[in-house]
Amino acid sequence: MTGGQPDPLVLRRHLAALREAIAHLRQHAGSSAADLEANADLRWSVERGLQLAAQNVLDIATHLCAAAGREASDYAGAVDNLADLDLLPREFTTRLRSIAGFRNVLVHGYLKVDLEVVAQVLAARLDELAEFAARVERHLDRNAGQRS
Repeated sequence: MTGGQPDPLVLRRHLAALREAIAHLRQHAGSSAADLEANADLRWSVERGLQLAAQNVLDIATHLCAAAGREASDYAGAVDNLADLDLLPREFTTRLRSIAGFRNVLVHGYLKVDLEVVAQVLAARLDELAEFAARVERHLDRNAGQRS
């Protein structure tokens, strides 16, 4: 696969969708597993929001990898490639890569979703997703300056 330039419009659309999902999820950030179990509408809203946020992160990662001519065998590999491409620090991608497996559980429902895990992700990972968006935005801004 040969590299090219990432499409800033595609990336910015994903970033906007990611930020929108994060904003909605923050409204429910104090929800416990018991809250999610007791309220199906809340559970569905949180699960869908986390699914959308994770999917946007992974779509951004795969787009950036493809533009750089890097193949990834799976979503976690695409996230790992962002460190190899010096787009994200290695320690950050190591933490972020688990979002791929979490997305798969939400999408495919391999087993009943563990609401304790959902509540933990909701409580502890939104800042990480926002940091990812900010880092990608800075990367886009730097590249826009180089093309001008």
